Amino acid sequence: MKINEDVKIFHLLEDYPETEEILKKYFKYFYDEELEEIALKRLSIQGACNVLNLPYEEKEKLLEELVEKISSLEEN
Repeated sequence: MKINEDVKIFHLLEDYPETEEILKKYFKYFYDEELEEIALKRLSIQGACNVLNLPYEEKEKLLEELVEKISSLEEN
C-alpha cells in the first residue's frame, strides 16, 4: 500500500492494524474524546491533521513513521 496524506485512516487500520499505535500518538484527541469510531472511519490522514490543526512538520513525521512501520511489516 502506498502511504500518502490522502489515504483514509479506516483503510490504513484495516490493512495494517499495527499502525494504530502511531496513529494514537498523533490523533490522541480522537481517542481521548472517544471519537475514533466516527472520525477515523471518515477522515483521510490529511483530513484528520486539518481537523486537529497539526503543524506541517508533525504531519510529515507521522507519514514518515507510517511508511517505516509498513515497510518493516511488508518485509516480514
